[in-house]
Amino acid sequence: MKKTMLCATVLALSVAATGCASGKKAESSAASTAAAQTEVASTTAAGKTAETTAAAASDMAVPGYAPGQIPEIPAIVLPELGISENPAAKITLDKTKALSSVPGITVTPVRVENDQIQRGSTVMQLGSNGEGQYKDGNLTVQTDGNGAGQYVDAERGITIQRDEDGAGQYLDSKLGISLQVDDDGASSYKDDRYGISLMVDDDGEGLYTNTQNGVTVTADDDAMSYRAGKVQITQKKDGSGSYSDAESGLKIENDGKGKATVTKGTQKATVDAAPLGTLPRLPRLGAVPAVPSLEANSLLITLDSGVLFDVDKYDIRPEAQETLNQLAKLLTEAEITAFEIDGHTDSNADDAYNQTLSENRANAVKEYLKTQGVTAEITTQGYGESRPVATNETAEGRQQNRRVEIIIPTV
Repeated sequence: MKKTMLCATVLALSVAATGCASGKKAESSAASTAAAQTEVASTTAAGKTAETTAAAASDMAVPGYAPGQIPEIPAIVLPELGISENPAAKITLDKTKALSSVPGITVTPVRVENDQIQRGSTVMQLGSNGEGQYKDGNLTVQTDGNGAGQYVDAERGITIQRDEDGAGQYLDSKLGISLQVDDDGASSYKDDRYGISLMVDDDGEGLYTNTQNGVTVTADDDAMSYRAGKVQITQKKDGSGSYSDAESGLKIENDGKGKATVTKGTQKATVDAAPLGTLPRLPRLGAVPAVPSLEANSLLITLDSGVLFDVDKYDIRPEAQETLNQLAKLLTEAEITAFEIDGHTDSNADDAYNQTLSENRANAVKEYLKTQGVTAEITTQGYGESRPVATNETAEGRQQNRRVEIIIPTV
């Protein structure tokens, strides 16, 4: 404004000296100059506003997600009852706490035979039809051949009581495992090996806690809430939900009607955001097993693909590098000489696309670990959608199937 007033004063003096005709010409020129200056200033301000908005939008998002997008609550994956850790293993669970505390990563002892991961689902049978009784020292078995019966191994501390429909209880006093399953699907589970406790009713409502990684999940008829460290995610039945990270100060509120409010410090923005999906439920436990424990010969590290990669990508996300750095250090310190990395997908997209994506993701993890000094012989496999561990009919199941598995021989 001061600059415009100064120009007007100069122009007025010029008009007095040169006459009316030249005054009109100068006046016209001044008006054009002022208009041009105003337009430039307006354009510059608009440009700065656009740049500021873009920078703010990038800063006000969960890494790997669009602004206003709330991550899915990680699926709960329970350890297998029928697998026990070999005490002579080079890498044991207590050495992997830093990895297993990251949401989306699970570490479990497994037994690998004939290129297949044994997940504790073998069935014991006695005689031609499984009916009968058996007792040998500390082992007692009584079964009627249809899955019902009792199994007691006093030496190993295992007691199984099972009805025909799979209801019953499983106790392992030495490992601190207890499982109770009712005929309506309600169940309770406690596993001292991993600090896990789960109570769930027949509707998938209940409470899950994991004291090793600090995860707590609650589910009721209206909502499901997830807390891990300073991150909390809540999803409601009506499609609304929230996300908060006390460390970064980022908060997201999805109204379930197409909008989300994002705040971080003094910044606040409203963005378009689709309502959240189907309300997830806690896992209902399956039938009580009828087998004693198997001894593990490998350690299975399962990484949710969402932790490592953006959607349909196979470049390691920057936020995932620290996790892989921890893994590289673990492998090097344990002097592991060979292991396998397998890529898996859900059933979305066609077979050929999923096969290629799974191979590329397995190879990407391999190459990154090599850059971090891992000298072990690394075999990679891509299985596409051919080896699901859950149904592809639900969002939670597809999330479990999108994974990278690292299988490390431990003995």
